[in-house]
Order: sequence, then structure tokens, then C-alpha cells
Amino acid sequence: MSPTFVLSFLLSFLLYFASQSCCFTSAAGGSWQLLQKSIGVSAMHMQLLNNDRLILFDRTDFGSSNLSLPNGQCRNDLNDKNLQVDCTAYSVEDDVQSNTFRPLMVQTDVWCSS
Repeated sequence: MSPTFVLSFLLSFLLYFASQSCCFTSAAGGSWQLLQKSIGVSAMHMQLLNNDRLILFDRTDFGSSNLSLPNGQCRNDLNDKNLQVDCTAYSVEDDVQSNTFRPLMVQTDVWCSS
């Protein structure tokens, strides 16, 4: 199976269950709210820190992300078969309280790092 098929299946599965009017959020008295339309990075790994911030990581070998690194920073990796010089972020720090995010630099591909 291709990775695209697996990701599509998982996304469809999650969207299906999210659209069901089940008791998950009503039992806890909560609700879902979209905070950002996009943060420019797809979360492959995510870590909630003890200061209510999230660190999200994506893989680097699938093309550029939709979030530029600050101050003209670029990742230079001569071994990368896709983009040897890449000025986009593959990691993000998301501040839950202020609803802001900032790009973080990763030097290597974090695919299969968990």
C-alpha cells in the first residue's frame, strides 16, 4: 500500500468519526474550535510540553512545507534527494494560550524517529 493511500484512509476515518454526533464532546461538556486554518506543517509527530506548547514535526523528504524559516535560514543537506537547499520549516512550536506559532529548524529528516 502506498503512503498516500494510508494517509487518505486515516484522514477519512478521522473525519467520519469527527462528523458523527456522538457523545464524546457532549459527555465532557467540551467542544472543538478551529484555531488556525493552517500552520504550514503537517504533524507527523507531536509533543505537548508542560508549558502548554506543542512541538510538531514533519518529514523533510517529501517536498517543501508551507512555512518559511525566519531570517533567510535554510537547511543544506547534500544527501537529500528531493531538496538539497530548503528554506521552509518542518517543525513548529505552537503556543496554545496565545494561539500563535513559530517555525523551528530541523537539520535531518525525522521520519520514523519515534
